[in-house]
Amino acid sequence: MEANSISSRPSRAQNRTHDLRLYVAGSSPRSLRAVQNVKRICEAELTGKYRLEVVDIYQDPRRATEDQVVAIPTLMNIKQAPGVIRRLIGDLSDTSVLRKGLGLLEAGPA
Repeated sequence: MEANSISSRPSRAQNRTHDLRLYVAGSSPRSLRAVQNVKRICEAELTGKYRLEVVDIYQDPRRATEDQVVAIPTLMNIKQAPGVIRRLIGDLSDTSVLRKGLGLLEAGPA
């Protein structure tokens, strides 16, 4: 198992509001897990600092087309940086990947 050096100071991501959009397909098991996983991490580490919009592609397929979503579930971090949108695909059960995608992991000194 690879060791990562993680700083205990808050990252810049923890000091700003996250504007997240999660694309799901109805109430499929993967979609429900993705919603639960995102909410769990956001409530634990970004309480009051995130907005989560869940878009069901069965109810609003146009939105998925506009955002060029090709896999479900997909989490988009809309305000990552000007012109940059980060996308995470899957049920988001890998906490370390989800935290990294949200910018919650910041490397410490080597």
